[in-house]
Amino acid sequence: MQTDTNPEQKKRSLTGINIQLLNIFFIVVTAIVFCFILVISNTVNNRFHAVENAIYKFIICEQSSELIKESANYLTDQARLFVVTYKEEYVNDYLKEINVTKRQQKALSELEKVCSEKDLALQRLKIAMEQGQSLINMELYAIRLAYKVMDKDNSEIPAQIAEIPIRNIDDTVPKEKLKNTAVNNLFGEGYLIYKTRINENCRLTISAIEQQIKDELNMNATDLGTNIRRLRYLFLILLIVNVILFIAFAYLIILPLERFKTAIENDERLNVIGALECKHLAESYNEIYDLKAQNEKSLLKKAEYDALTGILNRRAFDQVCHTSSEKKQPVALLLIDMDNFKYINDNYGHAGGDTALKELARLLTETFRTDDYVARIGGDEFAAILPNCARSAANIIKQKILTVNEKLVNIKDNIKPVSISVGVAFSEEGFSEELFKNADRALYIVKEKGKRGCEIFEEDSANK
Repeated sequence: MQTDTNPEQKKRSLTGINIQLLNIFFIVVTAIVFCFILVISNTVNNRFHAVENAIYKFIICEQSSELIKESANYLTDQARLFVVTYKEEYVNDYLKEINVTKRQQKALSELEKVCSEKDLALQRLKIAMEQGQSLINMELYAIRLAYKVMDKDNSEIPAQIAEIPIRNIDDTVPKEKLKNTAVNNLFGEGYLIYKTRINENCRLTISAIEQQIKDELNMNATDLGTNIRRLRYLFLILLIVNVILFIAFAYLIILPLERFKTAIENDERLNVIGALECKHLAESYNEIYDLKAQNEKSLLKKAEYDALTGILNRRAFDQVCHTSSEKKQPVALLLIDMDNFKYINDNYGHAGGDTALKELARLLTETFRTDDYVARIGGDEFAAILPNCARSAANIIKQKILTVNEKLVNIKDNIKPVSISVGVAFSEEGFSEELFKNADRALYIVKEKGKRGCEIFEEDSANK
């Protein structure tokens, strides 16, 4: 005979989604998505820094260009004012600008901090600086000529001016001509050409850096747009993952647990549903539930069935009578006594008496319907409740009792005499105390007539 599969094998044979593995899967997916988000966020951050640096570079280049132009224009103004007015304060301001303030050198220094040597903006500003130096040389020469016109000795003029040699000019040259030469140096076409080149190089510097920044901004904007779209997709994936995770947990855990709770409250077996862990839980609970039910059934059988005959005992019979009284349906009650039971015990012993009782219980169970209740309510006293049985079945009941008595003649172990006396009463309203009394009266009549028979209770005979 093949043995049943043990519980551990049953649990191992269960299939389903393992919520622990599912949880690990979602954690890994979420971690991967977060890694991508961090990488892309870092790229976006770098692009923002690149844009910020480009804008800062543009500002520095613009400021440097303007500073060089302002310094060059300032020097031009001071030199021109001096050669026209011969006021030495303009020379002092001029020399302060190139020796102390040094705006052009500062502008170039600031620009070198944000530009490389290959940067076009830096190259153009350096050219502007070189051209500016040529202008300074022309301006210093014009100032020296102006001092010559003023007949100043070298000791009376600034050392930086005195060091400048005067070319092709001696003391015989008229002062008017010297003055015109100085003025022409600062207002002539050559000077203006240099001035225009400086301004043009500053303008080209601004244009170059503007174009460079536009290119960087376009490139960064395109990259930023791409990365932002990627971030949106990744956040959408995260949202979908969380929604799937919520649905999975709801379907695989929360819903099964709710159903488990309802089933437990209703004292029912659990449906094996949900995640694999829930299925194992349901299987384990059902095993405990079945074991408990078997134990309860065993205890119930001990409590409601007669240990000797295996039919209902007095307690169970009383419960059936109570149920019948509540249903208010037609019912027949049979009170059955075994005749000569004391004689059997005295002559065949208790074993013989037990054999007779068990045989009688078996015959009664076989003879009546499966829906009928046969019980042992005393030592040799039996009873039967026949639900949905009307008075019209009286003759059938008598025939069944006759059959039982005929079979008891040939009881095993040749125990004799064995027979039964039966009193029968009917009710249209279910069991009642009156029904029991009527069946007992009918049984009494059988006993009075000599036992071994069946009597149906009649109201008329009872009144007589």
